[in-house]
Amino acid sequence: MGMNRRKLRELLGYEKGSISILTVGLFLLILSTSLILTDISSIYLAKRSLSLATEAALQRGMRNLDETAYYGGEYNFNQLLVNGFGQAESDPGIPINCGKGLQDIQEVLSEWQTRGAASVRENVAQLRLTNFECNGFEIYIESAAIARIPIPIPFIDIGEVSIHSFAGAVGERAETNNYYGFDIG
Repeated sequence: MGMNRRKLRELLGYEKGSISILTVGLFLLILSTSLILTDISSIYLAKRSLSLATEAALQRGMRNLDETAYYGGEYNFNQLLVNGFGQAESDPGIPINCGKGLQDIQEVLSEWQTRGAASVRENVAQLRLTNFECNGFEIYIESAAIARIPIPIPFIDIGEVSIHSFAGAVGERAETNNYYGFDIG
């Protein structure tokens, strides 16, 4: 029994080569951490690119004015008097043509994917519109894409990540002091 303890103490006290093992282990840890951070950064930039595309599409969709609703109001002398006495109607905002807005949104997302805009990253694919909601005064859209990971890590076994973005906008009229052609302020 005394011999076994003595051999064990000698074995534990033998430190030759332990620094090289620690150095290799630390190197592998730093390498795998840098690979993971590279992949996370790439996914973040792909998400930012998708958000830019979604917001650009939304802006293009919002520009479509529903002319019949916009110019269909009855503004005559009677309405002028009602508005003048503080009984004005509430303004829900600028009416949007939802059909034309949807077409423009789909066109922008398609152009970003096929044309290869400068803001779209190379690892972003399958850019598509997943949800469109329009009530005539506001638009809400959701989009999705696939982001490819640039450096696949063997122990994670993930090659692609699904990313999503959403945006909404409301068309509002600017405040003005010009009522029926008279600048009162």
